[in-house]
Amino acid sequence: MTEQLNADYTTEYPLECDHCHYPIPDEPEENGEGRYCSTACLEAAEDGSTMAEPSAYKRVVTGVEPLDSLIPNGVPADSLLLLSGDEGTRRTELGVELAWRALERGEPAVVVSFADPPTTALERFYQNGWNVLPALENDRLRIVDCFTHRLDDRDEFIDQRNEWAEFVGEAAEDAIVEVRDPSDRREVTHGIQRALEDLEMTETGLVTIDSLDELESLLQREGVHDFLRGLRARVCKARFVPIVASAAATGEDDFSAAEYVFDGIIDLRLTDRLAPDARLKQLAVRKLVGAQFLPQWVTYEYEPARGLFAFGPNTDAQQHYEFGNGTMQSNQHR
Repeated sequence: MTEQLNADYTTEYPLECDHCHYPIPDEPEENGEGRYCSTACLEAAEDGSTMAEPSAYKRVVTGVEPLDSLIPNGVPADSLLLLSGDEGTRRTELGVELAWRALERGEPAVVVSFADPPTTALERFYQNGWNVLPALENDRLRIVDCFTHRLDDRDEFIDQRNEWAEFVGEAAEDAIVEVRDPSDRREVTHGIQRALEDLEMTETGLVTIDSLDELESLLQREGVHDFLRGLRARVCKARFVPIVASAAATGEDDFSAAEYVFDGIIDLRLTDRLAPDARLKQLAVRKLVGAQFLPQWVTYEYEPARGLFAFGPNTDAQQHYEFGNGTMQSNQHR
């Protein structure tokens, strides 16, 4: 009886390799100091190699409530994700929050900005009440500037900044990686790689790209796809660092139509009117390779400091809003 219980336990809970930490499907390789799934792992261990537990870096719990409610076991860290959404769905805020949550976890983040200058990219954090000055000083944040050198009057633009923008720009000076020709995808890739190396980003952190629509104004659509495929190989697959890129949903010609480029696609939409004077926002996971996710839409809203938050499935949406004088304001946590 005891032998049968032990056999059942071993079947249900297989031995774990002492090197790669994955289950041992067959008879283990042993050397008196450990049990291994293969000769490769045994020899690596004997050479002094140690591997971290896969769960330590291969899954990312984003810290964004609506996303985590749909992806309970985390996003695979080798993923290239697309945020595809209508205008007004807080797509930009979601990208900013994903970077902030990485910083909150003590991890580094790289923000690739095609749409805005570095001071504006940083101001997105401050608009949410998220102070990134410590992250800049502690060498945990880089802004890859793919915007400023496209300006004809770059020096004049810098000279005309107000006092706050000038202060932020000076504080972030060492954290800005300039890309002089963002229409050269090799130069952009090199800038991102330099930022990753500066922050020693392997098996940690997050990269965000804002936005693919702006990048498409510099490259043809196929050029954007080639750029993303190369970046996915060099960053996501080689370093286990996820990349999150945002783009507007524009019908059949949007970026999500090329699903093969992305490991995961998050759809954001505005619903039909479900509450007086309000079009509610919803998000769903269309695809996510290598992870379980709930196949449903989650209704969400946004608040500064809190970020995106999900409505409960049985919540009356009107409870979250006040209506008056043509304005809408969240009542959550007042």
